[in-house]
Amino acid sequence: MSSLLVQFFDPIPARLLEVLGLEELMVGPIASYLRPLTGEPYQHRGAIADVYGGNRVLGITPLADGLLTVYSDDKGPYADQRIPGMDWIAYTGDGLSGHQTLSSGNRAMAEHQERRKALRYWHKPHRGHWTFETWAVIVQRRRRWGRGQDGVQRREFVWILAPVPSPISDTWPQEVIEALNQDDGQLHDDSIDVIPADVAPPAKSDRTSARQRYERLTAAARRTATGRTHSSKLVQVERYLRSPAAREAVIIRSGDRCENPSCMGHPLERTDAGAPLLEVDHVNGLARTGQDIPELMIALCPNCHALKTRGRERSALQRDLLIVARTRHQALLKKL
Repeated sequence: MSSLLVQFFDPIPARLLEVLGLEELMVGPIASYLRPLTGEPYQHRGAIADVYGGNRVLGITPLADGLLTVYSDDKGPYADQRIPGMDWIAYTGDGLSGHQTLSSGNRAMAEHQERRKALRYWHKPHRGHWTFETWAVIVQRRRRWGRGQDGVQRREFVWILAPVPSPISDTWPQEVIEALNQDDGQLHDDSIDVIPADVAPPAKSDRTSARQRYERLTAAARRTATGRTHSSKLVQVERYLRSPAAREAVIIRSGDRCENPSCMGHPLERTDAGAPLLEVDHVNGLARTGQDIPELMIALCPNCHALKTRGRERSALQRDLLIVARTRHQALLKKL
């Protein structure tokens, strides 16, 4: 009965239980009658289905009571993660390989976002048990580039989930209500301006093409940075997801080598996949600058990155690297 009330009434009318003759049967908050209980553990998905029904395989599926449930396993195949510094969740959409579409589980998520309905979030840590962690509401939908189970780059949805105490909206924290009011319900597409090199590699012989791409990516990064005009949870979300345009621009500017002029490590080292072994970082830290824009960022080999972050002479190195980043940025744009 409590599941039916949650599905069809929010908020629950004041005299509904009295009219239905349920006042004596259901004493206290409706959410307290819902099962499973938060923190309830199960060894595997089959055990959850044995008790509560629902699909044993799908990552986005309702239980037998009709309330939507999403599952997140630290072993993959999706890159779900709690957003650092906050308890919100970046949840990858439905679809193992190929571009994800707004169908199946993703369609159900979009409907919940539109209706501001809560869903159940189950999580399984590495070598742990499945646990019903929290109720959550979708406060934003984004799209980014990621790799499918087949290892091929694809566009994927990222649903931003905000934990709430219960599916009853009267219990939701004010910061969640504010995020829902800020959400326009539209797709925030981070995959348009940034096309991974192994999807559409630029012609190596055409440096003009690379410079034009740098200008386009820089403009995209500035648009993203300009939109971060106030402090909110959604701004923190964007900082976690980072501007993919800015990072891609810095890699292009670097020419696939460490941008520290005094690099004594391995500036041209490559990964097994043939990609440059570079780490893009904010010269003075994102917390200080608050902006993902190429002229404040630098591409470094792991050794130089460590020196910039933890080295004894890091302050002097950071001053030098900021000059390098700005000089290389301006020089590349002037060539256009």
